[in-house]
Amino acid sequence: MKKGCFIKIIIVLTIIIAAILYILQNHLDDVVINPGKKLISDLIVGGIDDELNYIRETPEKDSLRFLLKEYLKDKISKTKEINTGDLNWIIDSIKVIVTDTLITQNNLNRIKELINLKDYERSKKD
Repeated sequence: MKKGCFIKIIIVLTIIIAAILYILQNHLDDVVINPGKKLISDLIVGGIDDELNYIRETPEKDSLRFLLKEYLKDKISKTKEINTGDLNWIIDSIKVIVTDTLITQNNLNRIKELINLKDYERSKKD
């Protein structure tokens, strides 16, 4: 291999590696993280629908489903890590509030209050 070819290869590889590193450092959120968050939130929302199958179809159930979807989208978009404890806490709270298979407007208001209280809690310090 000639010296000129070797130097050209080194220069081209350096430019390619620099471009890849720049894209990874500055645009990783747009390429990987945001689509990943959307995919995860869709999977979690589907799991919540499965957990709430025992509740009869009513307008309040649709409101609850919408409320949970918005809460999860907001929670996932604001945080970099997903805590399954929060999700399990919400599902368990809903199961306690809705003891029968019918959700009422009163139950829906209590769930809204619980979600609002959870938003105002501070994170635990290690």
